[in-house]
Amino acid sequence: MALSQKKSYVHAPGMKPFIGLTMHEMLEERVKKNPDREMLVFVSDNERVTFAEFKKRVIDLAAGFLLKLGLRRGDRIAVIGYNHVEWPLITASARAIGVGVANLQIGHTPETFKKILTKVSCKALFITRSPDTLYQMACEMIPELSESIPGDLNSKQFPGLKSIIAAGSNSKSGTLNFDEISISGCEEEVAKAAKKVTIDDVSHFNMTSGTTGTPKLVPYTHFRTLNGNLFVPDQFDERKVNILTGVGNMAHIVPMQSSQIAPLIFGTTAVFPAPIYNFEKLIQAVESERISFFLARIDVAVNLAYNPMCDNYDLSSLKSGFATGSHIPSDIIFELNKKRGMCVLNLYGQTETSIVSSMVVDDSPDVWGTSGRPFANVEIQIVDKEGCSVEVGEKGEIFVRSPVAFRGYYGDIEKTKQTITEHGWIKTGDVGKINEDGYLTIVGRIKDIIIRRADNIHPSEVENLIITHPAVNIAQVIPIPDYRIGEDVCACVTLNEGFNVTEEELKTFFEGKIIDLMKPSYFLIFDSLPSGATGKVDRKKLQEMALGRIKLPDTLHLND
Repeated sequence: MALSQKKSYVHAPGMKPFIGLTMHEMLEERVKKNPDREMLVFVSDNERVTFAEFKKRVIDLAAGFLLKLGLRRGDRIAVIGYNHVEWPLITASARAIGVGVANLQIGHTPETFKKILTKVSCKALFITRSPDTLYQMACEMIPELSESIPGDLNSKQFPGLKSIIAAGSNSKSGTLNFDEISISGCEEEVAKAAKKVTIDDVSHFNMTSGTTGTPKLVPYTHFRTLNGNLFVPDQFDERKVNILTGVGNMAHIVPMQSSQIAPLIFGTTAVFPAPIYNFEKLIQAVESERISFFLARIDVAVNLAYNPMCDNYDLSSLKSGFATGSHIPSDIIFELNKKRGMCVLNLYGQTETSIVSSMVVDDSPDVWGTSGRPFANVEIQIVDKEGCSVEVGEKGEIFVRSPVAFRGYYGDIEKTKQTITEHGWIKTGDVGKINEDGYLTIVGRIKDIIIRRADNIHPSEVENLIITHPAVNIAQVIPIPDYRIGEDVCACVTLNEGFNVTEEELKTFFEGKIIDLMKPSYFLIFDSLPSGATGKVDRKKLQEMALGRIKLPDTLHLND
């Protein structure tokens, strides 16, 4: 691990060999190795698919269906819905013939979807069997749908959109019924189309996070998709059946990669306990499917560590979890290790950087609270406002550069220029620091900084302390406007099931545990926190809710 003298620049030594295959070629290679191994398990739907079965269904769909619809290399389709087997089938079929897939995230408005369908020039829209409100949403966007001939849509607003493909109860008037597609004997046609696909063709588009405006679209090539996942070979052993479960919707980058990409690279079996995330269904699936690895959002990790519901199930198969989204504090990692015998590995990455840039892979508890060191082929530096590397241990914005990082937002030159420097560094917008051994610690987001009496407070630092309370499930720290000090600190939390604690008791508990600078003036307990379309907490809406419960001071006190 190279650390540039006293500067906060670090990169991994050597180069890890890249995968030079397309997604379909990778599927073919996996089928040769493990044809009868299960690739996908959808517990609630009682569907189990081996690698060989998956490939056959993909070929049938690609040639006998998508090609007959007129889709060709370079075309685009969009997919939306909950987690069901038809989602990975339709996307793998599209990739096989060079068709890019736009993953649409439930929660956005029809107007947002309209903009994306137009921007990407989609020729087909696929909707899964649930939620069963998707057909109505499609009709709102496309008034002509219900009266159209299936496969021959004529829309004024979307002249290029010709087909709406739907599964289950969403297959109604004007749609092609996914469940009735049954075509075989098309291997030669698919093979011919697949030969034209290159590793630099777009595999899919992912929407970036955000709760306002139209989300940016990040294109993933076949090369980026496969090589951005080379971070876990040391954790998986291809000789064994490693079972991986994800949480969240497949439209989001990490659940999508865990269900559709990780099985191809590592031979894992991807398990989805339910169409939408439910913690009890997750631990039920751990017991019944003997799941060994999981992708851990912070709320999943907290529940596994403290929720008494876990005592009702056998979770002994769980070996390790990969922390995604929010950083998981070391206290929770210690608790999971002590109580469950599990090793949770913090990782750091973004949609723009091909998910993972660094991860903790060490057994030493001393580094569990960090986000580890960069992977092969990745450079990380911490910079000041002028873009210059800061000293080791100092805070600054995290810059990332690697061959698998994205080259720009689709159709948005201006935002691309704002994000990628002239030397190819991606400005992440995250604040972090690097220690002398090259370990990265995430501090917060630049835009989330709370300024209290001219002091900068990173909410995540406070959240990481609050989440250590056994009663706390989720913690979000937000600014509260205060004319006396600019902004004050408010901690909004939800509680674990079975715990009962008051807001005043929480405030008292943290006396002496949080330095005065970061100490929240307000603790508020909510049944749930509002979330945006990407599943992340909507901080703006949460602030509005908090302000409705707080009586702000209206007079200046002498001791302020």
